[in-house]
Amino acid sequence: MREAGWSGRGLRSLQIPWLGLLLVGLLCAAALVRPLRPVLLTLLIAAYGLGRWRHLDTRPIAATLPVAAILAWGALPQPAAAADAAQCADLLAPPAVWRLIEAAVGLLAVGLLVVDRRASLAELGLRAGSRRNVLLSVVAVIVVTPVALLAGGLLGTTALGGSFFGTYRLDLSQPAALLPAAVFAVSNSVAEELAYRGAMRVWLGPSLGVLGANLAQAVVFGVAHSGPDFVGPVAPTAAAMLAAGFMAGVIARRSTSLLFVIAAHAAFDVPLFFYWACRVG
Repeated sequence: MREAGWSGRGLRSLQIPWLGLLLVGLLCAAALVRPLRPVLLTLLIAAYGLGRWRHLDTRPIAATLPVAAILAWGALPQPAAAADAAQCADLLAPPAVWRLIEAAVGLLAVGLLVVDRRASLAELGLRAGSRRNVLLSVVAVIVVTPVALLAGGLLGTTALGGSFFGTYRLDLSQPAALLPAAVFAVSNSVAEELAYRGAMRVWLGPSLGVLGANLAQAVVFGVAHSGPDFVGPVAPTAAAMLAAGFMAGVIARRSTSLLFVIAAHAAFDVPLFFYWACRVG
């Protein structure tokens, strides 16, 4: 008896809510404790292979694998922020290359699962959607990017910005930095949206329900953004990212597309590149 894609026909289904909840809990633990990340990824790969061999429904495991792969890559030491902003306009700036490789890791995980399960990227929301959705996505990039840059430059010296990265000032004087910033932002947004709002939200749906799956990916997303990379209070940062992740999941489901959330995410991430490569002080 062979498994026939994601429809569940021809397999012994494991529609057990606790399995999805257990995997979400393990992802949260790995997000908070870096040494656990490669261990969890290894265990998930082994469990997925065993489940496929036994013809079980491995959707809950597959749902968490891309996020686990991204977290495992993030366990490696990341490039430090440049004190003199010398990397600002360099297309091969370490922060941009780092995020590009991280995106490749996440996309590879999703791609292998899609091929193995005879699924489709459109099922996960990697599609343009309606004309309105495309238009709103373009507007989001054009409008949100300069606002986010301005806010990043101003908030870096305030308690709000400091709660994320500490006190700093952005060097916004080099327009050429927008190119590596775009590489950084698009890489980060595509990988995270496809992993969280795509694979995790969609493939956890059968076991946790639509609302439960969306809340689960948002919780893991929030916890993943409150680790050692953030120097301020954990609770406000995690709560803000949880809320953003949940709303992004709602938008992705209603639009049946990840395009808008990828565009908005990328626009908000542009200042992050300036933080890593164009930071002064």
